[in-house]
Amino acid sequence: MSDRGYINLIRHLTRTTSTLPLETLQASIAHYLARPPAPVPGSPTPLAATILGSPLFRPYTYQKLTALSVAFRHAVHLRFTVHKEEAEKNPGGLVSRGVDVTRRLGKWTRAVLGGFGGSVAVVRLACASGLLLGLQDWETELEVKKKEARVRVKVEEEVVLAFAEVMDGYATEGSEWETDFQRTVEVNAEAEDLSSIAVLLAAQCASFIGPQRLQALPLPPIKAIIDTLMTTIHRSFNGGSFLAPIHPWVGTNADGKVSMHADGTFAQIIRTIAGSTSIGMMASIAKFTALSLTVLVESRRAYGWDAISRTLDRLKLITSTVEADWARCPLAGVQDDADFVDSDSREVATTTWSILKTLLFTTLMLSQSILSAVVFIPDPQSNTAYSSPSGISSPYGIALDVLHVLSHLSFVMPQFGGVASTSDSGLPELKRAFYLALDVLSASETEADHFVEELCHDEGTSEKGKGVDAPRGLSNARKSFALACAEQLVPVISEGIIQSRVYPLCLPHLWDPSHRETYESAHSVMLAIFASYAQNSGTKRQQSLGLGSAFAEKIVPMYARCLVENSTDDRLSVVQLCMAYAALVRSASSFGYANAAPGDTYEEGTTQADTMAWFCIEVLLDAIRHVGVAPVKATLPYSSAPKAEASSSTSAASESTQILSEHLHRLHLALISSVPSVPLTLLQRLLTELKAIILSVPLSSSERGVDRRAEEMRGELVEALFKAISQDVGDAEKEFAIEWWYENLQVLARAETPSRHPVFDGAEATAAPIRASDVLSRL
Repeated sequence: MSDRGYINLIRHLTRTTSTLPLETLQASIAHYLARPPAPVPGSPTPLAATILGSPLFRPYTYQKLTALSVAFRHAVHLRFTVHKEEAEKNPGGLVSRGVDVTRRLGKWTRAVLGGFGGSVAVVRLACASGLLLGLQDWETELEVKKKEARVRVKVEEEVVLAFAEVMDGYATEGSEWETDFQRTVEVNAEAEDLSSIAVLLAAQCASFIGPQRLQALPLPPIKAIIDTLMTTIHRSFNGGSFLAPIHPWVGTNADGKVSMHADGTFAQIIRTIAGSTSIGMMASIAKFTALSLTVLVESRRAYGWDAISRTLDRLKLITSTVEADWARCPLAGVQDDADFVDSDSREVATTTWSILKTLLFTTLMLSQSILSAVVFIPDPQSNTAYSSPSGISSPYGIALDVLHVLSHLSFVMPQFGGVASTSDSGLPELKRAFYLALDVLSASETEADHFVEELCHDEGTSEKGKGVDAPRGLSNARKSFALACAEQLVPVISEGIIQSRVYPLCLPHLWDPSHRETYESAHSVMLAIFASYAQNSGTKRQQSLGLGSAFAEKIVPMYARCLVENSTDDRLSVVQLCMAYAALVRSASSFGYANAAPGDTYEEGTTQADTMAWFCIEVLLDAIRHVGVAPVKATLPYSSAPKAEASSSTSAASESTQILSEHLHRLHLALISSVPSVPLTLLQRLLTELKAIILSVPLSSSERGVDRRAEEMRGELVEALFKAISQDVGDAEKEFAIEWWYENLQVLARAETPSRHPVFDGAEATAAPIRASDVLSRL
């Protein structure tokens, strides 16, 4: 007997209109594809052919074709259920074989594909993408790629060929008659843009298609695919101009809180963009674009690099527009949710930020793919055998473009910890793209110089009020990004750029912890400058006195005092202070060799190095001696704070002893951290100073809390010194340091303890900070 439901479905599919809702048709198609009635005709091929040729889905819209794709995907699930039930009923035995679910599903898939011939490309794409997604859903259990590889390949090829056929109509212009006919049909049918529909359909399953399928396509379809994908991204974000209409619809009340019209034009634009299908599928679209770029670069290198350049040009256009509009946007000055008048304004702002984050994710996905191609695939200009299109960028030019694109979105990056964040909450993809671009750029000193000079010049101009008056949040984000770039490129950029551009950009932020990321980035750049000079000291030894010497003499004294002034609790942490001061002393001890004239002897270079290193120690010792008299910030130069009077008032002199002791303790720890950084000629002097400091900290003589804290501080100092000597001191200084420790351990502990050697008796390991006597009892 025939199935009445099946016959009714065929009747509806052969008509141009149907009284059945789309959801009912979708369910019926999935059901009868998976369970075709045996008498009529027992195979899914005729039904598949009827579906693909049905006039019911014209004019083609994304809603109709998506429903068709979902129907084929559900059909795979239903067919798997049918075969699984058969396998459970016939498990097989010694003389009979059970049901091979994967093999039978592959046979059914081939039968469905048999009905695809002669149909419209976009319909084939919708149905084939549904089949591919359905097979992928069961890949883990069925292993279709392994057991039925030919079927899986056939489905992937059907998706690629159908998509390429749609794109081919946009890659080349046909005859005048063909073009006019196509436009007439589309206008009369009121169809949606088939290229946009095809992009959305193909993007859903693009990550499951083997790259070799795309490589087999001719050049025009691949270029058309990339251009169409980038056009879709451009349209999804309104070309980056979605922030432009905000001004008439945003205001502030008497309290300075921001209010936005929930029904205004801007709010409607934001909701339309956020609710669009393309934004919802932007991750898939970006992955498909990245895959297409990779395939084109690997298969046709010259054209791939050209496509990369055009892609970055469009990204720069989008992101620069967004940044320019954000600089004039009232939302840029909002710090938290309390700055909004009502929940409606907060909802619009949240949606806006969601779009900005989506743009950043899209940019990062494309940037990583582009940079990977730049790193692993040679520049076509390096091989004269290639006929390269004109205007192809070099690897350094591409890295520059990526960094410029990221710089335009620097105001979004603090939402994810920024590029210089060391916390686990940062965005790994952001750091990967950022540092990979800098690695590529660092191979060219000229390009690195140009980039850093441009970044620092732009930020310096805006800071002096000569540029656009950007909101503070945007300005800080730009400076943080510029400083992070400069920090990584310091080893390759010229001394002139460091002195004229990088150093002036850092200087104002070394004492300003109000914006933490900029503050820490400025200090990181300074340490990178010192580390770079120390590393290059061997090559500079043969140079005459000049620019480098003057620069070193200028910044070492300044930065030593700067670190002391930033040693209070609300500025650098204890770990940051210790690491920074140790790095400063270590670098200063090498400047004597770096800046020695060709005629200088080794001993003269040593004297210069020792003098510079001990100067840094003396700055710290002076601060330790005077910290109880007046705050360090008031007694040292270069600070932005006003100078204090020489004689403090009674109230100032009687500040909290606990606060001063904690500050003093920080300085003590910073001094101990410098032990591994000084040369052997200065080590004894430094250890003598440290011995006096540790002995000046009293041991507990009562049960008062302040005395207990003093004993804890003493234990921490001894523990830190023990770690510095046993683990961090270099080989040249190790023997002397250990002998000194062995001779003074009883005095430091102020207790009778067994005399043991800190290395040969197994005392290398350190424990958590404990009391001094407990530390030395391990020896």
